[in-house]
Amino acid sequence: MSVNSQTNGMPVLPFTPFAGDSQRSVFGYTAPKLGVGDLPLFIKPLPAKIGPDEVAYLEKKGALTVPTGTLRSEMLRAYIEFVHPYMPLLELREFLMTIDQADGSLGKVSLILYQAVMFAGSAFIDMHYLRAAGYATRKEARKDFFQKTRILYDFDYESDRVSLVQALLLLTYYYETPDDQKDTWHWMGVATSVAHTIGLHRNPDKTNMDSKRTKLWKRIWWSTYMRDRLIALGMRRPTRIKSEDFDVPMLTLDDFEIAAIPDSVSCVPTDCRAARDVGLQRQLAIMCIEKARLCLCISHVLSKQYCVLNNNQGLQNDRTTMMLLPKKLDPETSEVKACDEELQNWVKDLAKEAKYSDDFTGDNSLDVNRALLHMVFFTTLSALHRPQVLPSSHGGPASVPAKTNVASDLLDVSRRNVRRAASAITSIAQRLDQTDLVKYLPTTGVTVLLPAIIIHLLDIKAPEDDTRRASLRGFCQCMAVMGKLRDLYAAADYSTAFLEAAIRKAGINIAPATSQISGANNTASSLGEKTSPVTSVEDLVNAGRRLDMQVLGNPAIAASQQLQRSTLTPPPDNGTTNLLMLEKTAANDNVTDEEVARRLETFLASTPPESDHDHDQIPAITIAEDAAPTAAPAEATPFNKWSLMDIPSNPFNNINHHQDNEMLYSSLPISHDFEDGEFDSLLNLDAVGEAFTFNDTMLEGVDWMETNAGPMDEAIKA
Repeated sequence: MSVNSQTNGMPVLPFTPFAGDSQRSVFGYTAPKLGVGDLPLFIKPLPAKIGPDEVAYLEKKGALTVPTGTLRSEMLRAYIEFVHPYMPLLELREFLMTIDQADGSLGKVSLILYQAVMFAGSAFIDMHYLRAAGYATRKEARKDFFQKTRILYDFDYESDRVSLVQALLLLTYYYETPDDQKDTWHWMGVATSVAHTIGLHRNPDKTNMDSKRTKLWKRIWWSTYMRDRLIALGMRRPTRIKSEDFDVPMLTLDDFEIAAIPDSVSCVPTDCRAARDVGLQRQLAIMCIEKARLCLCISHVLSKQYCVLNNNQGLQNDRTTMMLLPKKLDPETSEVKACDEELQNWVKDLAKEAKYSDDFTGDNSLDVNRALLHMVFFTTLSALHRPQVLPSSHGGPASVPAKTNVASDLLDVSRRNVRRAASAITSIAQRLDQTDLVKYLPTTGVTVLLPAIIIHLLDIKAPEDDTRRASLRGFCQCMAVMGKLRDLYAAADYSTAFLEAAIRKAGINIAPATSQISGANNTASSLGEKTSPVTSVEDLVNAGRRLDMQVLGNPAIAASQQLQRSTLTPPPDNGTTNLLMLEKTAANDNVTDEEVARRLETFLASTPPESDHDHDQIPAITIAEDAAPTAAPAEATPFNKWSLMDIPSNPFNNINHHQDNEMLYSSLPISHDFEDGEFDSLLNLDAVGEAFTFNDTMLEGVDWMETNAGPMDEAIKA
């Protein structure tokens, strides 16, 4: 944050109010509209270059309206607990003390930065407060605050470039439509450019800045770097920051503000532990440092395994954005192994405060950040090994055919790690679900869940019954979490729509529900009954439920489960994706995998925004029909017997998902290869292999509720 910044003589932008524009901020219903002279005294006044017409337009758009009272306090709490820990780009103590002093005697804050903080906090504030402020949905609130912040940027309100970088990084939390040119990646580019112009990429220790400002600049730079890497990992876009272009040292604990906010600061609720508990602040700072270290690994994985160029790209390509495509390196090369060892070293060197445990602390901010840190690790591990086990059908310029006589063991290792990553992500997601923390996940939750779900879906096509059962459990558990994320993020809606199309192509068949519930006495008859194809995510989840209920031997419970409204249906929100429309059009259109990737890539950024999409203009999604078989056994986390009802304690309690005693790149062969199919083009699931008949009565007598350590436990512990 920068206070008391001076304006410069920048030219006035030729913006004028639009005569027919009747839009106004929702806060017009809850607070008087503030003119330029009515801004709170702790807000830096508008620069003189913004003329009366521009001021009138800003007033009309609500950009000069700021939340106050309880709404402001709760938004600040949400920001402090769920945004600041992984993006510590503010001098938080100074920021809070400044805005708490209503007369402006302690300085003034940037209006664009203030609005950006409110925008970021609106993702996690309790919906009760947003409704009280006049917002019908969270998406409506987030869009309103985003527009306030963006219009201030468009009018060149802010001349202090440090404040501008801080606000722009928070703007990267928002994405509206798949075809919006100013998307997350755009704002990341603007933030990076501004950061370079003021030298944030250079070592501040070599300057004459005071210690306080040096620490702030380091935190802002590493926030920029981490954001850039996670966007690249989630959206598969090129990174904006090149590793050779900066020399800022790695963060240390000394770079963080670890001090309690005084009780006299009334703008923050007194029970906000992240603001006043020094021990908690220290743990969150340690996890931020570990995240920065992990982002260095992410950078190496993306640079070694992915590239922008592709043989199929050319003048006929109508895509407006670049994507990172797998290089498909020869497994014999040292690149994959070096990255794998680097990831293992990250695990080995983790501070004890950042090590994962299923014994959650009860502090939501700490538990969510720690869980998400490790889910991002396993997503990175999967991204490293996927190009080896799921060969690219595109054959990029760096593609090298595997040398089968030397690569077999190395490919086995990659297969093992892809499955291990899916299993670990599933287990962590299950624990978050059990503790009701899914609602605090950013959209990164969608980013890390989707690869795990698709690996489970591939393994449902495996020839072994045990593999299919375990994979179905993992799939169901992940979809239970994804269903809850659909209440929050349109990214989850789009991912589910993609999975709907993928499942229809997979050719999975199940026995009728009546025969599955009837039990052992009906085994012979059900084996002869005609099976039905799975055509939706809900069909597959219901199959998993019926299997669990069958083991319980309680038809009444199974029947009640059937009557439950599935969380996989669209949430009751007017802005929700119309999946029925998507499914209907998907049956008739034939879009390439590359087009599917284009439509989905922008929704998979590793960010915590509430995406607002124009759902009336959603394109149809289908999967191309050039297929090849795939089969693979899973190492999945069991799907709990109560599914979406009462979830009992995690059978993998206190499990160590990481290998502490051996390198990740160890050769433990696993049978059944993944065959041709392009995961990193969002998987043509025509390639998942031959269809199999999934008859639940064939699985009678299998203890799905087993909590003792078994093969799956050992596989994850290994």
